[in-house]
Formats: sequence, structure tokens, C-alpha cells
Amino acid sequence: MTFKVCGEVIVKVEHCLIVNPGTTLDSVKTVYSHPQALAQCRTFLEHLKYELVPTYDTAGSAKLIKEQKLLNAAAIASERAAELYGMEILARDIADNKENYTRFFVLSKEDSPVTGKDKTSIIFSAKHEPGSLYHALGEFAKRKINLTRIESRPTKKTAWEYNFYLDFEGHRSEPKCAETLKALEKYATFIKILGSYPKAI
Repeated sequence: MTFKVCGEVIVKVEHCLIVNPGTTLDSVKTVYSHPQALAQCRTFLEHLKYELVPTYDTAGSAKLIKEQKLLNAAAIASERAAELYGMEILARDIADNKENYTRFFVLSKEDSPVTGKDKTSIIFSAKHEPGSLYHALGEFAKRKINLTRIESRPTKKTAWEYNFYLDFEGHRSEPKCAETLKALEKYATFIKILGSYPKAI
């Protein structure tokens, strides 16, 4: 079964330091959380000099210290995680960047229709030829299509090969967007259209 991205939800990230009931700030020796959350709260954590333990996700770190009944440990997670596991919050909004947002995709079996305020997300890999990425991106510039996001990630198949994650304004079914995606094939070894959907902001 194939799902398509049909929407996006932007959520403000507000990291909290959460503990089992009865644990005080002075008794905390170790902090568990996802590596990204630990990095986002670097200033707060360096000041308190805790031992940092990376885990698979933020809510999972809260669950871990709850299930293991750790009274000298804390987790960096959301207020909702504290509520869910019946834990206490020792400090709120501890991230270095107070304007920290993350995006979640909404998935569906059906395509989202054109609204006039759409965005399209794709993944592609550029050919190993001089100028291939330059020319690939140039296809968007030629048609005055605004790119709102571009990231590169290793393919995990071959060293020094990357996939590019790209968001651009417009619905993939609109003529100039469809034309651009077709033109992109000349410079790409792989293209996957994740979906077109209404912009959240």
C-alpha cells in the first residue's frame, strides 16, 4: 500500500526536564533523551554538568526512567510525555533556541487536490556528472518556482552519494510543476514524489 503526503502540521518544540515524582534537581546525575534534544539543550545541560545518555526518542527516554524507577535520572521530553507517564517537570522551555519548530507529515492513500496554496515534497539523487545538481535546481529557477527547503542525506548505499530532500511551492499536477519534474529526470538517477499538499504556514 502506497501512502502520499497530503498535509503538514507545524509544532513548536518545548523541551522540559522531567523526572519521577520525588526526584529533585540536586539528586539528578544522568539525563536521557534523543541526541538532537540533548544538543538543543546544550547550554542548560553544560551548566548542570549531568552525564548525558542518548536514547531512541524523547518520549521513550521518559518511559525508560519511569519503568526502571530511576530516582537519580531525568529525561528531556515534552510536557505531554510528563502527563502521559505521571511524571514531574523540574524545568520548562530549556532549549537554547526558543523558536524551535518541527514538522509532521499527514499521510493518506489519496492525493490532496489543488488549493492554490500548495507545496510539493520530493526526494531525488543527482547524477555523478559535472553540474548535475546545478542544472537540476536550475529547472526550478527557470520556471520561477520557489524552493522552500533543501537538505542532503547520505544514501547509505555508496560512500559519498546523497539524496536531496526538496520542498517547492506549487502542486505537482500544475503544468509548470509537472514540466519541472519531467525536466529533472535528465539530471537525476532517482526521483520520488512524496506528495503535494496545502502549506501549513
